Amino acid sequence: MYGTTSIWSDIKREFTSGNMVSQLIIINVAVFVIINLVTVVVFLTSGSMVNPLLPWIMLRADVMDLLKHPWTLLTHMFAHYSIWHLLFNMLWLYWFGRIIQEFIGGKKILPLYIYGGITGAALLIISYNIFPGLQSDMPYVSALGASAGVLAIVVAAATLVPDYTVFLLFFGGVKIKYIALFMVILDLVSIPGLNSGGYIAHLGGALFGYLFIKQLQMGHDWSKPFNDFLEVVGGLFKRKEPRVIYKTKTPGQKKKRYQEDKQQQVDAILDKIAQSGYDSLTKEEKEFLFKVSKDE
Repeated sequence: MYGTTSIWSDIKREFTSGNMVSQLIIINVAVFVIINLVTVVVFLTSGSMVNPLLPWIMLRADVMDLLKHPWTLLTHMFAHYSIWHLLFNMLWLYWFGRIIQEFIGGKKILPLYIYGGITGAALLIISYNIFPGLQSDMPYVSALGASAGVLAIVVAAATLVPDYTVFLLFFGGVKIKYIALFMVILDLVSIPGLNSGGYIAHLGGALFGYLFIKQLQMGHDWSKPFNDFLEVVGGLFKRKEPRVIYKTKTPGQKKKRYQEDKQQQVDAILDKIAQSGYDSLTKEEKEFLFKVSKDE
């Protein structure tokens, strides 16, 4: 019982104080567990392997179905039915998401993931509605999984730092631009197979990841409206701290208050570095951090 409580506490702590990559992984794993628990319950009670949740969270290529279930544009990219599908997506997200966080900050992760997934879904729907070779299968095509959003992050990392080298078993050091290129080519040549829609969606995510970094390098940050919106929504639910009026203090109280204020400012700056990188700091923040480090 203690072990279970400890595990749950670790998960909650990681989700509330961890980075966006960790939070996305936790959400995807949680949804996977829920989906498969429902499958187990349905099987034990009726003998059926049909999961009643899937029609409500899968994205369909049929536009009319999307109009009836518009939320699936988002829900499909957080859901996996296969353990291997989940495992590989989360490994790619972890490896390449950390690279994005290291170079341009954690606030770029969620916009890349969401916009990449939506772009992949859009390309899938458009393709099945305009290409004659795909139209006959349109009523049966659905999308489930984080692959498009994850590939957006993979290609974004490879576009941002193409010569960044990772070490792979049996291959040694490999530049990530070649890993991303291999994944894109593999998806492209796999389109004539059984999962055409999935591979098309992957390419949509890859395209967004590439364009996102190219625009960022030109000074256009596509993540800013997304993050601004999240801050506004988050502000609506944030509890306002009561205003405290401090009266006359002894020298000891003043010193303690000064130390507390200084520590709060340091914590805020460190959070900003973790989210957006050191270069996002203002000149005053950098000078303050340097002064504190000298004092200590």
